[in-house]
Amino acid sequence: MKKRFAEDPGRAARLSRQMGDLFLDFSKNLVDDEAIRLLLSLAEAADVEKHRAAMFSGEAINKTENRPVLHVALRAAPDEVYRAEGKNVVPEVQAVLGRMIDFANGIRNGTLPGTGGKITDVINIGIGGSDLGPRMATHALAPYHDGPRVHYVSNVDGADIRDTLKNLDPKTTLV
Repeated sequence: MKKRFAEDPGRAARLSRQMGDLFLDFSKNLVDDEAIRLLLSLAEAADVEKHRAAMFSGEAINKTENRPVLHVALRAAPDEVYRAEGKNVVPEVQAVLGRMIDFANGIRNGTLPGTGGKITDVINIGIGGSDLGPRMATHALAPYHDGPRVHYVSNVDGADIRDTLKNLDPKTTLV
C-alpha cells in the first residue's frame, strides 16, 4: 500500500469522495482506476440506478413476497413521507419501531422477564443477512451494551444450536 501511495501522490484525492457527512475512501484498498472503472461499468450494466430509483419510489421490488421493501421508510424521520403502494408507511413503521424499543427496554430493565426472572441471554437465529446484520450491529455497538448476553446461531446443523443452548438457562433465555 505504501508503494501505491509513493508511486501515485494523487491516489487519496482521486479515490476518495465526500457526500454530505459521509466520506468514502477507496484509496487504502487494493483497487486501482481500472477496478473502479470496471465496477462502475458493472453497476451501469446491471441498471443499479433504475433499481435504486424503484426502491426509493416504493415499487414492489421484493420479488419473493411481491411487495415493496421498506429500507427507506425505516430510515425516514417521523415527519417524512415515504409511499409504498400509494400509502405513506412512515407512521406505521415509526409505530413498529416504537414497539421494538419498548420491547428491548423491557428485556433490559426486567419488566419483560423470562419464566425464571430477568432475561440474561438472547439467541439470534438467522442465516445470511439475518445473521450478519444483527451480528455486525452488536459488534459495532458493543461499547454501549447494557443488556443480556447475545448469542448467534446461523447454521442449519443442529450441533450449532445444541452447543449454544447447553450453557444457557431456558428460564432466562430469549430465542
